[in-house]
Amino acid sequence: MMKQTVAGLCLAALAAPSMAQDTTVVGKAYRLDSDQLVYVEKHQYLEDGRHQVSYESPQGEVFARKTLDYSVSEQAPTFTQTNDLIGERIEVSNADGKLKLRYRASDNGKVFQKRFERSKRLLVDAGFDKYVKNNWQALTEGKPFEIQYLVPSETTTVSFKVSQTDCLANTPASAKCFSIAPQSWWVSLAVDPLTVAYDPNTRNLVRFTGRGNIANADGDYQSVDIHYQYPDSQATGE
Repeated sequence: MMKQTVAGLCLAALAAPSMAQDTTVVGKAYRLDSDQLVYVEKHQYLEDGRHQVSYESPQGEVFARKTLDYSVSEQAPTFTQTNDLIGERIEVSNADGKLKLRYRASDNGKVFQKRFERSKRLLVDAGFDKYVKNNWQALTEGKPFEIQYLVPSETTTVSFKVSQTDCLANTPASAKCFSIAPQSWWVSLAVDPLTVAYDPNTRNLVRFTGRGNIANADGDYQSVDIHYQYPDSQATGE
């Protein structure tokens, strides 16, 4: 089970890019073992600060949606995510200074609830992308960080180590890459490290490789290679 649910760390819900608001970023997720398109993400950044994500099949049908709000915390945003393929629903909200999680695996499934204390190491969903940007200098100088990442489907947090690493093949030569690896040996038996690549000029996420955060119709989280496309003015950091 952990092999699937730790997929929540996926940067497939990247935070706001380094550009003006009210814009759209597209991510195309491919299977790791082929060029087969699995799904397409569309990230819209609104002027009011909200971040909306839609997940579409290769045929263009929307099957999942997410809305994030970074107004209280950049690295631990509140959000709501629904997956119509399996009826999964995730809600993370603020409650008396804490984070309140509500998780339902399917339409008729039991709703699990839990509260978490906020901390400097606690990251939620796309808050990881903000964390990388805010710690860019230290990370690129080789300093590793330990984080606690919220895994909604397990109603718990998992420790990960974030550090700079060599980029994978077919990644832009100028990119800066980081690995996200589980700290616990038993989690590492089931979860391979994730690799993310960033444009050093814009500090925008350009590639994610690892287990995705959206389940398919069978409830499985697939390993994907996601390539992000930004407006032309952001492609070269202009």
